[in-house]
This record gives sequence, structure tokens and C-alpha cells, in this order.
Amino acid sequence: MKVVHVKDPDSREACLAQLCADVYGQDAGLTPLVTFAGTLGVLFEQQAARLFALTDDEGHALAMALLSSDVDGQTMELAMLSTPPGDGVQTHGRELVEQLAAKAPLRVLAQDEAGEAFFKSAGIERWVDAAEGGPRVGLGPRHPTPDGDALPKMVRFDGEGIVKTFKQQPEAFENYKTRFLEALERYPRVTL
Repeated sequence: MKVVHVKDPDSREACLAQLCADVYGQDAGLTPLVTFAGTLGVLFEQQAARLFALTDDEGHALAMALLSSDVDGQTMELAMLSTPPGDGVQTHGRELVEQLAAKAPLRVLAQDEAGEAFFKSAGIERWVDAAEGGPRVGLGPRHPTPDGDALPKMVRFDGEGIVKTFKQQPEAFENYKTRFLEALERYPRVTL
């Protein structure tokens, strides 16, 4: 197994589409498409996100992760993580997070105790509280210690703005929908 930074535009688009589909599922409405469009049109365009995969010896993805950058480009946040169904789901995701945290100044968000336990098993040992009632933030070994409670602001895209654009410009919606569906069709043939 090895970690691959997915740089080829066609492979990256196919992996991103599958990652969005895996993370949000089929009952998520426009969310997978909006995330796909925002990541492609904003985060990748601004070089504020990177897609990584843990692959087997044949180059097939065992787990995928999208990392987004802070506004200064100094730290990264795990934006999405998925593993294909089957054996080793937790193991492969944990391995990918562990390897990424060992090489990058990574932070993760845990929505609940199970999420925090998963990330702790991947080597994320330092934890801080986010906004009241928000997720806990785990800091990887290479992530700098925050100054007080202030963590660097992350580069984000405006999901509501993308939905408005889709409503006002049906051709933009159709373009991204077609790209998303074609990328999902390509994904099973992608080797990294």
C-alpha cells in the first residue's frame, strides 16, 4: 500500500466525484454535486485543496481523502474521507489519516466520541474544543500549537452561492451534473 497525491485532472475529477458520492450518499440532494462543483471551481482552482488516495499494489484506491488549506497555506484540514465498502474499511481510512498526519500539518474534526476515537487510533493525540457545541478539533503531530483558541481560517467555498448559480444559470448546473456523472462512470477504471 502507498499514499498517492492524485494530480492528473481526469483521475482527480473521477476520484473527487466518487469521494463526494461516498461521503454524502444517494439521499443527500444537491450536496454531493455542490461539493464537487465548489471543490473543482474554487478549491482546486485556488490550489487550496489536494486529493490523496491509499492504494493497493495495483493502484486501486482503498481510501481517499480531500485536504483543504488554511488561508495562509500553512496548515491543512481533512475535509472528506471515504473508503470503499468491504473488508478493511476502518483500517484503510485509519492508515491514510495516519500517513497524512505524519507528513502534513493536519487537523481533523470529530463530530462525536466515535469520530474522536477513530482519529486517536490514527495518531491524532492533541485535541481542542471548537466553537461551543461544535466539533472537537484534533491536531496532528506536525500541526503547530494554536495561539490561544485561534486556529487558522480555512479556505472555503460558498455552497449557497453555488446553489443560487445553479438556479440562475441552468447551463452551469447541467455542465457540473454531466461532469459529475461522467466522472463517476470513469472512476472504476482509474488506477493511481
